[in-house]
Amino acid sequence: MPAQVRRFFISLLQVVLLTAAMVALVFVAIRPDPNHYFAGSALQLELLKNTPSPRIILVGGSNVSFGLDAELMQRKLGIPVINDGLHAGLGVAPLRELQEHIRAGDVIIISLEYQLFSSRDVMEGDLTFLSDWIEYAPQRIKYLSDPWRDAPSLYAIMLQRKVNRQVNTFLFGGSLNDVRDVFIGTRYNSNGDFIGHLQQASTPRRKISFEPYPVSSVEQDIFNVLEQFHQFAHLKGAQVYFEAPASRRINCENTGEASLANFFKTFNEKSTIPLLTPVEEVCLPDKYFFDTAYHLNAEGRQLRTERLIENLIRLTVSK
Repeated sequence: MPAQVRRFFISLLQVVLLTAAMVALVFVAIRPDPNHYFAGSALQLELLKNTPSPRIILVGGSNVSFGLDAELMQRKLGIPVINDGLHAGLGVAPLRELQEHIRAGDVIIISLEYQLFSSRDVMEGDLTFLSDWIEYAPQRIKYLSDPWRDAPSLYAIMLQRKVNRQVNTFLFGGSLNDVRDVFIGTRYNSNGDFIGHLQQASTPRRKISFEPYPVSSVEQDIFNVLEQFHQFAHLKGAQVYFEAPASRRINCENTGEASLANFFKTFNEKSTIPLLTPVEEVCLPDKYFFDTAYHLNAEGRQLRTERLIENLIRLTVSK
């Protein structure tokens, strides 16, 4: 090999090694942000690992995180309750994580936002949200539908967001809490409930979108995922139920009573998971919503949780 070519490859190797070292240094030096909303997922994971069974586990997107009170359920039912809800942008990845922690005697209540039923892409999760979630527990990469395909893009996003976070932190004088509003990762209680919004006034009704919920068509893929999860949980000795997501009345009206009823009819036809929520209780008054058509305020959260407790007891007793 000519000396000039050898020098070129040596230089190229040096550049590659230097780049790899710099990337590795960024990943090691910039730690996960303890104030990011997703930091609560680390607490939730510890609860899944360490809370003895039997227990009740609530899982889903932010409609669960914001809108169900695991602490109240635990107090009223007398058994441990874990809120494992976080964000719909994670798709079904949290269900795959939860599957590893199911034990005999567990009761699992799933409440997924309607978007996950209408699109396979939404069901599988957004790589930006997933990169933030995986940063707190790197082993979560295996819960992606295709880790080998998605990992390069996901880690590139994670690297970019780490750097951006450091720059923004510097510009905002050491904290991003002001721009995050109530969505702060330290605002979870010991049951995994997000409680940062409970003292906040609700957004004026007219400022929350009135758009219909996407229930006009559903994908079979989500039912395949739910059925596999249900069968796995059954073999482990756990019981699974489905709770309708927090649904705002004006959005329900714009969706159409027939469309919404048909969604739950389809759910009952395609899924063996019992539905906890009577159809007439799915939609809640607008005044109970905080800032989106899925996020309940303190009053709405209490009402929904008390109804869930009643429906869970009713369905359990009737067996």
